[in-house]
Amino acid sequence: MSLSLETAVAYVPRAARPCYFEPDILEFNQGVLAPYGMRFDPSYAAGGSNTTFLELAEGVLREAPGPLPAPDLLIVAYALPDPHAPEKTLAAHLTRVFDGRPLSFAVSEQGLGAPFTALRIADAYLRSGRCRSVVLLILEQTSFPYPEPFVQDGDLVDSAVLLALGPAGGWELAGVGSSGPHSPPTTADLAALLDKPPGLPGDERPGDRLVVTGSWGDSLDLGPAGPKAHQAPPGSYCTGVWLEFARHHEEWRDAYRTIVFGDVDPRTGAGHVATFTRRERAVAAGDRRGGHP
Repeated sequence: MSLSLETAVAYVPRAARPCYFEPDILEFNQGVLAPYGMRFDPSYAAGGSNTTFLELAEGVLREAPGPLPAPDLLIVAYALPDPHAPEKTLAAHLTRVFDGRPLSFAVSEQGLGAPFTALRIADAYLRSGRCRSVVLLILEQTSFPYPEPFVQDGDLVDSAVLLALGPAGGWELAGVGSSGPHSPPTTADLAALLDKPPGLPGDERPGDRLVVTGSWGDSLDLGPAGPKAHQAPPGSYCTGVWLEFARHHEEWRDAYRTIVFGDVDPRTGAGHVATFTRRERAVAAGDRRGGHP
C-alpha cells in the first residue's frame, strides 16, 4: 500500500483584516527581533491581509468538497512564519476538527522544502505501520510587522493547500528526493533529479510524464526538464506547485501517467522533487470498497 491523493483543495483568500497585535504578541515579536537588530513595526503589515495560519487552515478545510474522514496523521507545513499568533500550536489545535484523533505536528525551517519533507515523513509513517491516512496542510501568510523584502518585493499572496492522502486516491506517492543547498543558488542538481526522479516507472513511454515546477525557475534558469512541462504562476513560495496539483489533478489524470513536482529554493538553492504515479481507476475503486492490501 502507498499513500495516494484522495482530496485536494487550493485556497487563496482575498479578504483582509485590520492590522492589530495583542500586547503579549507584540512583546514576543520584539523579543525575537531584537537580537538581530530588527524592530517590530506594525506599519509594515498595515497594508497586508493579516490573515493568520489558523484562518488559512480553517478556510481551506471549509473549501473541502465534503467532511473529511479523520486521518491517522495531520501535518502542517510552512516556510514563512506567522507573527500574528506565535503562541498557537496550530497542528495540535486543528486536531479538534477530527475529534482529537490524529497524531499531529508541523514541519518548518526548511524553506519551500517543507511540504516535500512532510510527504517523506508521511510515507515513512505509512511504511512503519503507524498510519494509513494523512492530511497535509501547506500554509503561507505574507503580512509581517518588519521588513521582509523576499515577501514584500516578491508580491507573495496568502494561500493554503490541503492534500488528503490515503489508500483510495488517483495519484500515488512514488518517491521524494532533494539536493543541495547551494550558495549561490544553482539548478544543476534539481535538473538531474527532474530527469531521473525517485519513483519513476521503469516502463515509461514518451508523453507519460508531466513535470510541474515552481515560479522561481525563471530567475534561476531552470530550463526544460521533461517531455511535458507546467510552471506554477508567481505569487507563492512554498505553496506554488501544490496549488497547481490541487487545481489540476483531475484533468492531469486523464492526460498523464506520472507527475513530477520540482522546485528550487531561491534563498538556499536546495532542490526538491516528488513523484506521483497514476493509479488505475478500477484499483482505486476497489480500495474504496475496502480492498486494501
